[in-house]
Amino acid sequence: MTPSPSPSPSPEAFRRYRADGNERLRGSGPLFESFFSLDGAAYAPGALPVSVKELLGLVVSVMKDCEECVYHHLERCDEERVARDQVLEALQIALVGGGSVTIPLLRRAVSHMEKLPNLGDGRA
Repeated sequence: MTPSPSPSPSPEAFRRYRADGNERLRGSGPLFESFFSLDGAAYAPGALPVSVKELLGLVVSVMKDCEECVYHHLERCDEERVARDQVLEALQIALVGGGSVTIPLLRRAVSHMEKLPNLGDGRA
């Protein structure tokens, strides 16, 4: 019998892991810091609201099969108070764009959502 994949990490564990890793990268070369600045500027308020930018980042992350990025954008959507149905609709767009190969990541994304205070449905 094949063991099931590990569930998504707790939001707290994910945030610690991400922050620690980012700090190590920042000290490893100027291009890392430049990229973090570019990323921050891309998601700053502008013509598009931050909430829309986070939904776009979520769809791109699913399409690029980046699990950590999906968790990050879900957490940002949660912080920006994006409605659960809007996030689920964005994930459906990612499914249409990426096809059935995105289903395993989408399962983990929904599992992670359920652990978040605003996006969770109370089943965490």
